[in-house]
Order: sequence, then C-alpha cells, then structure tokens
Amino acid sequence: METKKYKVHQFQDDAIFASERFVALIAGIQSGKTVGGALWSRMMHDKHQDEDGLILAPTYKILTQSTLPKFFEINEVFKPYYKKSESVIECPDRKGKIYIRSTENPNVIEGMTLRWIWADEAGQMSMDAWINMQGRVAFKQGKIMLTSTPYSLNWLYFDFYENCRKQIPNYKLVQYRSIDSPYFPKEEFERVRTTMDRRTFERRYCGLFTKMEGLVYEDFSQGAHIAKEIPQSFEIVLGGIDWGFTAPAGIVIWGKYDGRYYLLDEFKQSSYTTPELIEKAKNLKEKWKVNRWYADAAEPDRIKEFNDAGLYVLEGDKSIVTGINKFRALIKDDRIRISPQCKAWIDEVESYHYPEKQDYNDEGEEVPEKHNDHLMDATRYIFSTYQPTLSLEGNRKELDFQRMLKEKRKKHHNEPLRMA
Repeated sequence: METKKYKVHQFQDDAIFASERFVALIAGIQSGKTVGGALWSRMMHDKHQDEDGLILAPTYKILTQSTLPKFFEINEVFKPYYKKSESVIECPDRKGKIYIRSTENPNVIEGMTLRWIWADEAGQMSMDAWINMQGRVAFKQGKIMLTSTPYSLNWLYFDFYENCRKQIPNYKLVQYRSIDSPYFPKEEFERVRTTMDRRTFERRYCGLFTKMEGLVYEDFSQGAHIAKEIPQSFEIVLGGIDWGFTAPAGIVIWGKYDGRYYLLDEFKQSSYTTPELIEKAKNLKEKWKVNRWYADAAEPDRIKEFNDAGLYVLEGDKSIVTGINKFRALIKDDRIRISPQCKAWIDEVESYHYPEKQDYNDEGEEVPEKHNDHLMDATRYIFSTYQPTLSLEGNRKELDFQRMLKEKRKKHHNEPLRMA
C-alpha cells in the first residue's frame, strides 16, 4: 500500500513512537495534534493489518469537519475504501477494519474488540467514553492515543494526567504549547497572549489544564467539596432521575445530614428500558433507604410506571435557572459533599458550562450547553423541587400520595410504606 513521508516535530515524534499503551498528546491549538493522531493511526493499522482499530471524535460535527478530513489528507490511499453509510474503512488487502465513530452516545463502541484507538479532541468526551475505550482494547491489551486541547478539569486531568504525574506504568503524557510547533506563527501567539483571558489562553494556546470559563458551578472545588467521610445515617434520602434511552439515563442519590447534603451514589447508562430503570432504582432505594424521588416531568407516563412499581416519584421542577440558583447557593454555603466514588458526576460538574454564544430559553433566561449533563439535570430536579419544610399544600399532596400507596399495598398484603 502506498505511503508518504512526513516530517514530524519532536513532540509528535515522542507521542507517535511511545512504547506505553496509553498516550496523550495534549497541546495548544494548531500545533499538530490531529496530524500526530492521523500518523499514529496509519502506523498502527500497518503494523496490525489483520486486527481492527477505531477513530473517535466527541461529536459528529468534529468527526466530519476536522478529524476525518485530516486523516484522509495524510492517508489519501484509504479514502476510496471508506464506507460512509457503515462508518468503516475496509481495505481489500487487509482483514483489519478501521471503525469511525463519535462518542455523543458513549456506548456506541460496545461489543468491539480492538487493537488500537485514536480519540481526537478527547477532552470533550465524557468519562464513560474513556472507560469504554479501555474496555474495548482490554482483551488484546491494545493501545490508545488521545489528542486534545485541555477543556476543563475533567477525567483527562484527574484520571490521565494525574496517573502520568504519579508515574503509573503504561501512561505517557506529551504536553506542549502552540508556539512549540515550528509551524505556528510567533506573532499570533504573542497577540493572543496579550489580548485573551489568561485561563483561556493557557488552555487553548499553552496546553495547560485550568478551569474553563463559563462554568455553571464555578465555586465547586474538588479540594473543598469531595467528602473525606460519609455519615452512616441521614435525616432524609432523595433520588433524582433524568430519563434517557439513546442518550444516557441519569440517577443520583443525595442524603441530608446535619444541614449538609451528601451525594452518595450515581448511575448513568444508555439503552436502559423503563423496567430496567425501575429495577435499578429499586436496588438503590434498598441500598440507601431512599424516601422519595424527583424526575423529569416531561415524561409523566414513566413517572406513573415508577409509582405503580412502588417508588414514590414526584415531578421535578423544570425551571433550569431555579434549580441552578438553588444548587449554587448550597455550594457557596458549603452545604454539599460528594462521594469520591461518584466520578461521572464530578466529570459532569467540571465541564457543565454556558455556551460561548449566549443561549436563552423561551423565558429569556440563559441556559447551559446541552452536553454531558444528565446527572446535572437529575440533581437539579431534586434541589429545584424539594422543600425541607413543606407548605400546607405540599403536605396535603404528600399525605394523599402516601395514603394511596398504603391502600394499594394493603390490598396486595405488602409491607407499609416507609414514611419520610
């Protein structure tokens, strides 16, 4: 198969020919990250011609406008064998295929057994996507190349960067600035350095991990809000549910103790049917003794199914701004703690942000980016709706609901409902 020669700079060379299984090329924009990934992919496919590989991007837009065009620019010989309808490259002289996917649904790669994966702009992917990547290469102990600009202090920092700092075997980080590429104009680097917000400049042009601008919960800090210990009992335990199927469903469990709320557990998974979610919620209810649940009010039929199954589910307040403001107040008052086991929630909160171009809802309120936010929504349904001291109307509705469930259980000879 025809090949071309390319002159790579030092940082690309360090990443492409690294011996470690997991390599991240983290750098400023226009510094040759995607070129490095495209060259590495070709090298891996040539080396393992009878085994499958995978090219990933966080969204279909990035995949089709950036990742794939650069891959085919460097590897023109593969373009005639790209089957767009099947999202796969199949060369006639090789058994191994190159699958092409986006991680908008992080479970889209389930079932694959792969020798290698290149994930472009990996910093925009969810932690679930990273977990699934590792699972796909586990059997063959394959390799993964991540190329990205830092976007936030998410899994790429806490799960990958920190592993490299601890010198854990099989992890390698190659990190550099845009200007470290011999092809990036020095004048442009100096221009943005003097005119751009410092944090944005450090991330986008220096390849450094900093908190992104526009975070919804900018006062959240892992140093301050990760729980060192979890109480053994709670005044009340609340569950939040964000429905999903193609997109992941999200469940969170929060317990209140001595005026502080503790995130105790989480669940985030796509392709779960309503009966499967009911079973999952029942298991979590039993584990944590959940008193009541709050769910997305957009799907009343599913709420009814949960209630018919004996789960006390109320409609969550849909006001995004109300929920965000209430949860912000809890953060500022130092009234939340997060179990360190809830990594998907931590991953979401560190990247839950407003779009660069302001987006408003029908009421003219600014709303966050709709991406990787299912546990954020599940949390919001709880804190936008739950009232520590219910109003007279709230008490009446709650008593009516519990009375109805008691009658249903009495009829079926079940145990009485546990009161909140």
